[in-house]
Amino acid sequence: MQGQVLNSPDSKKEDRTGGMNCLVKESLEKDGLTLKSGVALPEVGSDEVRIRVKATAVCGTDKSIYHSSSSEGIRREMLRYAEDDNSYTPIIVGHEFCGIVDELGSGVGADRFSDVPENLRLAPGDYVTCEMHLSCGHCFQCRTGNEHICTRVKVKGVHLDGCFAEYVTVPYKNVILLGKAGDTSRIPTRIGALLDAFGNAVHTVYEADVRGKSVAILGAGPLGLMAAFLCRDFGAGRIYLTEAQDVERRFKLAEEFGADYCFDVSSGSTDFYKQVDKLEAMANGVDVVLEMSGSPSAYRDAFKIVRNGGTVLLLGITRKPLDGFDIANGVIWKGVTVKGIFGRKMFDTWETMLRLMHSEKLNIPSKLDRIIADKTYALTDYKQAFELLSAGDEMKLVFEP
Repeated sequence: MQGQVLNSPDSKKEDRTGGMNCLVKESLEKDGLTLKSGVALPEVGSDEVRIRVKATAVCGTDKSIYHSSSSEGIRREMLRYAEDDNSYTPIIVGHEFCGIVDELGSGVGADRFSDVPENLRLAPGDYVTCEMHLSCGHCFQCRTGNEHICTRVKVKGVHLDGCFAEYVTVPYKNVILLGKAGDTSRIPTRIGALLDAFGNAVHTVYEADVRGKSVAILGAGPLGLMAAFLCRDFGAGRIYLTEAQDVERRFKLAEEFGADYCFDVSSGSTDFYKQVDKLEAMANGVDVVLEMSGSPSAYRDAFKIVRNGGTVLLLGITRKPLDGFDIANGVIWKGVTVKGIFGRKMFDTWETMLRLMHSEKLNIPSKLDRIIADKTYALTDYKQAFELLSAGDEMKLVFEP
């Protein structure tokens, strides 16, 4: 995982006359994506930055977009700003990435930020990532420090062109500096591409305040595994983890990351319930449940095993609305606190993440690296990549456009 100093656009001239390659979602009624070539580079608005993508990771949302015909939720979300259900406009997908600043818009040059220390000021050639949730800046939430739940939020790669491409543009305020002059020595590009996802886990665990508490993490996908080592690093008392596929590999990682008990729930949750009842008998259940999978059965497990007065944090998104949930027994009579987690707090979570990434004691980049597939894929190999993810053969993988 050795980092390096990457060439800046000025020192590595590229022939851009042929346009760029990118992955486009053309229809919500059909599964799959389309590889497009010769697409014009995105133009840079006055308050924007164009970034040359070095690495981009595939998220669970991207898998839902790929399999859109069976995902009612993602179809509805991608049509949120459309005039009607028949007016979907194809977009470039992808929202997790890192890259090199290619060009600054006319309104965000050095003159505007002359009073900003040079080591914090963006310049062509800098190594960056981005917050891909674009807030409106005007609604009640934005004006009261809650941009992450902006009522008019638009997500690059879901509502607007994203980063499964060679270049992407984003607002200047959303750019996160990782290294000046292309320096990737502290955060290698395959890790930089995961920071959006890592931020989801950081946001969830921070909101839970797991210090000294019993925690159940439902789902040992990438986010569940990230949550496992964060809960251990942050001082959780006891960590349970559940998963239903590829359990041998995932549980091995989870145990190394600090999980105390791992349960295969592919054939039901009976053993999980029994163990929780036995170990948490005095409290009547676990203190905190982190739902990271989006599985309907995991949602039901969450409210069954949380103790009276406990807390459930929901990050996973079900593909369809949840039917038959008993809110009286699961929430009201137990006095449970329920909190939804969406994205990262802007930009509090990002600052926390960077401090965690730079901690040599925690060694988080090496932990994240173990979650990613060894092979790095080209955009042209996208079908193979999504097949591996869909089959559960890989948990997380990275494209290098």
